[in-house]
Amino acid sequence: MEYAESKNLTDRQRLEVKQLVEEVHEFDGSKKAPYLSNQFNFYPQMPTFFSAKSAGKLVGFVMLYADGDTTESVDVFMIVAPQNRRQKMGTKLWQNAYRVLREFGYQKWEFIAEKSFLDSNPDFLTNLSLEADADPEYQMRLSKNEQEFMVTRADLEVRPLESKDIPTLVPIYTESFPESSANEAATYLTKGLADAANKNFVLVYDKKIVGCCSVDVSAEVEYYLYGVFVAKKYRNKGFARNLIVKVINWFPANDLQRRDCVLAVDGSNPIALHLYKSIGFKAETEVYYLYGKQ
Repeated sequence: MEYAESKNLTDRQRLEVKQLVEEVHEFDGSKKAPYLSNQFNFYPQMPTFFSAKSAGKLVGFVMLYADGDTTESVDVFMIVAPQNRRQKMGTKLWQNAYRVLREFGYQKWEFIAEKSFLDSNPDFLTNLSLEADADPEYQMRLSKNEQEFMVTRADLEVRPLESKDIPTLVPIYTESFPESSANEAATYLTKGLADAANKNFVLVYDKKIVGCCSVDVSAEVEYYLYGVFVAKKYRNKGFARNLIVKVINWFPANDLQRRDCVLAVDGSNPIALHLYKSIGFKAETEVYYLYGKQ
């Protein structure tokens, strides 16, 4: 078995990971894919990706999503090919990732698992002394064939984000995500804008920026919406709904193909969950974050 780690992935490595993800999804009935970039990680020099190969084929993979400093928790995405499970490979991959986390000072992490996997492996949590968050994260999908929306408000405009917009967005971001500092918000928005795999949009009302939405366009068959936020003053007034619908409609309006749209929402946020359902999104998987028993 050959083990390796890296800060970035080549195009070939990305393809290998996607092929392994598809194999695991088919076997486990899972849906969630890893984020294959380290651009949002707090320490860009920290190894992010860990792999295991057998006879030249990728059979195990770990990704560390560490967008906060060492006081915050790291998301650990790990998959192992079905035919290579129960061979201690996952343990070795985690040991490699754990070593890096400790070298950089991280002390908290959570593993990502889907309900379909946990249901098929009922002893998994007990055997590894793990507990799952009470509320799942729902990954939701809106089919490209179900994107015929009602007319949106004419007084709300969506346009691409520009660098000059970022200082205006920072206080709205920190208001929406109070765990983030102004510096972290500015860094997050700046990195997202610089990434060619992202489309970033602002919502404008009465000539003022009041919201933002980002879309990962790197997948060939879907758009992944994330980083959706609206100024507190304009919440519960249809602004978020119009932002999402207008962003989805922006692609065909600009001669880009419609694709399925995917997003994630915390199960503890019933308002957002209701909003996405009202637009037409349907939950396709439940994602649980697992942590060590205290």
